[in-house]
Amino acid sequence: RHGTGIEQDVSQQILNFCQAERSKKEICEYMGYRNRTFFTRKYLFPLIREGKLQMTQPDKPNSRNQKYIAVKYPKE
Repeated sequence: RHGTGIEQDVSQQILNFCQAERSKKEICEYMGYRNRTFFTRKYLFPLIREGKLQMTQPDKPNSRNQKYIAVKYPKE
């Protein structure tokens, strides 16, 4: 696995926070990030690609009602 321990910690905190549906704004505020674009590229997209996080509206990725939720049993 690549990635630093800090990145893995951040990813784990995101997944823990997203046990319930959360907006990108809520996730960024919770994690203390202001730059949502950076945060999305650095953390959210990789988690989605890995199948650990999912969008509530995958057919509308840029919807303002988009929420994210952790996948209960991700495929390893």
